[in-house]
Amino acid sequence: MKRKEFIKRSALLYTVLQLPLFSESVSEEETIPQTTVTESPWLEADDLSDFRVLLIQLQSDPREFKLSGNWSPGKVFAHCAQSIEYSLKGYPEIKSSLFRGSVGKVAFSIFAFKNKMNHGLEEPIPGAEDIANVTELKVGIKRLIQAIDDFSKAKESSLRPHFAYGDLTKEEYEVAHSLHIKNHMERVLT
Repeated sequence: MKRKEFIKRSALLYTVLQLPLFSESVSEEETIPQTTVTESPWLEADDLSDFRVLLIQLQSDPREFKLSGNWSPGKVFAHCAQSIEYSLKGYPEIKSSLFRGSVGKVAFSIFAFKNKMNHGLEEPIPGAEDIANVTELKVGIKRLIQAIDDFSKAKESSLRPHFAYGDLTKEEYEVAHSLHIKNHMERVLT
């Protein structure tokens, strides 16, 4: 085995073993009680078109929509939109090709297999333009609907590599974006 291949495999194995995805233990951060809707339509959505329908509904009556955490709902929706926008125009910062081709691919595969993503829900996209926490809910909703529409019209050949997962097909990107939104919607309050 060549040295470079050995280093790649060792780094991948080490990183995979460090991922909390394989552990059922609860981290200190996860022990903070959160009231979430267990039968939320946001958690039942399967793809971006389902989320678009929910966003249109929410746009007409946003009064009762609340999320736990420090980010406002408007900022959360704008953040989700930002991720979709970057898949079309390119992410401002990307991980190394070694990371994207190993750890990133493994993480995406696990998320897709589990149909569930876990990520820092208040971490901005690396290098992304800051989104103000005072972003109004209707502004965030409108931006996310527009991003979903733009993504649905985009050709697969125009998609840019994900900052962590690397090159994704349009179908894989749809999964990644849907799981990303769904992960944020786990914080919907009852």
